[in-house]
Amino acid sequence: MGYYLGESLPKEIHFSRREIRDLLIATLVVSVAFAIALSGGGIGDTDWTIFPLAFLISLLAIGSGFILHELGHKFLAIHYGGFAEFRAWMWGLIMALMFALLAGFVFAAPGAVYIAGNITEEQNGKISAMGPLVNIIFAAIFFPLVFIATGIFYSICFYIYYINAFLGVFNLLPLGPLDGAKIFRWSVPAFIGLFVAAVALLVPAFIPGIL
Repeated sequence: MGYYLGESLPKEIHFSRREIRDLLIATLVVSVAFAIALSGGGIGDTDWTIFPLAFLISLLAIGSGFILHELGHKFLAIHYGGFAEFRAWMWGLIMALMFALLAGFVFAAPGAVYIAGNITEEQNGKISAMGPLVNIIFAAIFFPLVFIATGIFYSICFYIYYINAFLGVFNLLPLGPLDGAKIFRWSVPAFIGLFVAAVALLVPAFIPGIL
């Protein structure tokens, strides 16, 4: 997710210590939450014997699905002359863990890239679209690999595909501060195209026998 602040700040590629810390914390917490869900979900149903492997797979998937999503926002904002930094949302991270432990699924709202500068509405829409587009690209790359991979490589390919597709659809929901709402305000055709692509990639994961 990205927020536009509107102040004019110098253009530069820079990662502050706080931004690096927030990215690391958010990545680890969301990876733990997904690992719990992949291990069965819920306090009583989680199979903790497979949790370490699930965490490793989640870490690889979240690395592409979450970090590169946020960096997509950041780098395009900088390209347009803005200033952008990621900030973790601690309540969102707590909710991710609680949903995984209590309900067995992940509600992922770990934070957002905050953007400042002379950014137009069109540029802001494109910046918002870049994060889900990264998820769609990774899901599209790893989806065909699922059909040829075996063993642990199958699990890695499947969950990189699945988590990216899931995050793409989730962030494209046209609600509140999510990317989808900002993309919808900028361009309805762009929103429809991205949302249809993300949903089309996610649907096979829920059809028995396909994957």
